[in-house]
Amino acid sequence: MTVQSPRGWTEYLLVTWREGPLDPQRFFGELKRRNVYRVAIAYGVVAWLLIQIATQVFPFFEIPNWCVRLVVLVIVCGFPLALIFAWAFELTPEGLKRTDEVLPAASITRATGRRIDFVIIAVLLAIIAALVYAYYRSDSGPDKSIAVLPFENLSDEKANAYFADGIQDEILTLLAKISDLKVISRTSTQRYKSAPPNLLEIAKELGVGNILEGSVQKESDRVRINVQLIDARTDRSRWAETYNRKWEDIIGLQSEIAQTVAEALDARLTGREKAKLRAKPTESHVAYDAYLRGRYFLNKRTPESVEKARVLFSKAVTEDLHFAQGHAGLADAYIHLAKIGAISADEGAKRAWPEASRALNEDNRLTEGYISRGILLNDFEWNWLAAESDYRKALKLDPHNAAAHQWYARLLAQSGRSEEALREIVAAEQQDPLSPMIQVTKAKLLFVARNYNDAVEPCRKAIELEPGFASAYSMLGQIRIQRGETALGIEAVAKFVDLSNGNGWSKLELAYAHAVAGNQAEVERLVKEATAVPGQFSPYDMATIHSAQNDAAGALQWLQKAIEQRSVDVIWIRVDPRLDYVRSDPQFTGIPARLVPRR
Repeated sequence: MTVQSPRGWTEYLLVTWREGPLDPQRFFGELKRRNVYRVAIAYGVVAWLLIQIATQVFPFFEIPNWCVRLVVLVIVCGFPLALIFAWAFELTPEGLKRTDEVLPAASITRATGRRIDFVIIAVLLAIIAALVYAYYRSDSGPDKSIAVLPFENLSDEKANAYFADGIQDEILTLLAKISDLKVISRTSTQRYKSAPPNLLEIAKELGVGNILEGSVQKESDRVRINVQLIDARTDRSRWAETYNRKWEDIIGLQSEIAQTVAEALDARLTGREKAKLRAKPTESHVAYDAYLRGRYFLNKRTPESVEKARVLFSKAVTEDLHFAQGHAGLADAYIHLAKIGAISADEGAKRAWPEASRALNEDNRLTEGYISRGILLNDFEWNWLAAESDYRKALKLDPHNAAAHQWYARLLAQSGRSEEALREIVAAEQQDPLSPMIQVTKAKLLFVARNYNDAVEPCRKAIELEPGFASAYSMLGQIRIQRGETALGIEAVAKFVDLSNGNGWSKLELAYAHAVAGNQAEVERLVKEATAVPGQFSPYDMATIHSAQNDAAGALQWLQKAIEQRSVDVIWIRVDPRLDYVRSDPQFTGIPARLVPRR
């Protein structure tokens, strides 16, 4: 067989292209001989490496995104040119020559091919080593996770504790808006003291690699704030700073601290996140002070403290009508007052709606505003679709927001979407692992999914976290009763009554437990005591009592009253196991359809 000369190959390709079919075997053989395949593979490997470098390193040096796109475009356009170059030219001892000018006896394409093979192998090994290093480095500890511990109040006036609490809360909230960070929610961090000695143990409990601690001293018109970021794995300081400011310069200081912490953790911020950190919530110092005081009292969650919070939030928005966070805080106060029975559900919704709407009108990217409006739509207005849309918006703005995950999980569970609900509550638990309320919510979701065995453990964990957490005993009692452990259920609900100061709602839950046990005299006594206290009576709970007594007609009558009075508990009507008896009644079918949205 005659060996085709290089020049002959070029002429052969031109002729066959013009006059006849190309011999595929000979053509692909020539591609192999000229190392075109090897060049294509080497180009692809090196191109991938360059693109990774551009996308990972350029943002660190704040190189514009168009530069990354330019690198990708140049690499893509260069690929066909590299293949043409490999076909047309050959690297010889004398330098680069056209392939057609190199005689077969003088060709060193085999040696060149082997060199290319070594280059490909070396680059691939480097990539594999980098991936392995990145994998084990990520497993070695969460270097972009952080918990903000309570700031110590060093002021002479202990009444200034609200300010230390507010500074911590604001810094935590700002850091949580950075998607590249994992920030533990406030509920989980509040159980620890300021400047604790056992940082490594706390970090393990919270699942973080960094701890931010600090102290606040407010005297007259001066404020001194000490902040320290500690690597919990080494117990070494990564960054520390002392800020001495006049009181009128305090607004925006939290943003400055949050930005510095993010930089110390090498967090990548989007342009929108940077703008959010730079934005001042208000220009009014009076409004801001009232807001911080309001958050302090709202977090205590007692009827008296929530009422104080309402007054302070009202003062904040009076001083600055455009203060979005102040309006959201006021909406939260009204919602909570309605949920604990301090005001009626109708009054709570009526007063909360203007505040939630105003908050979002002032700042349509305020996560707290969407959560508040979502609660109003779901719990008070029964507009499930609109509520779900708001919860999704909140999570899009702040994917790490534990409250948004928690409230969205409740909505999903109410409609029987148990698997989705459990995924959301697990996400909330990851952001706020030591929150008793999230544990009780998890138990509630498992309860309505009829997974009674798994529902016990979250209640136990909530009680362990906060022994006096009344809702945990309420939920545990309901679960025990559904498991057939009636005596233990009555015991748990009785504890709930004690922790709730014997209010009417708790007594109706205990009446339900006794109804299941067949203790009719106790049921009548407890119902009579509950109805004697104005405003502490739930027609929905009365429906569950009649259902336990196998009185379908009575249960249906009370459910109708619960709908007419827009009881906040009626949202569970489709899935509540306590209504299983009446749910089988044909007349029940039309009851859920009466939950008509008002908005």
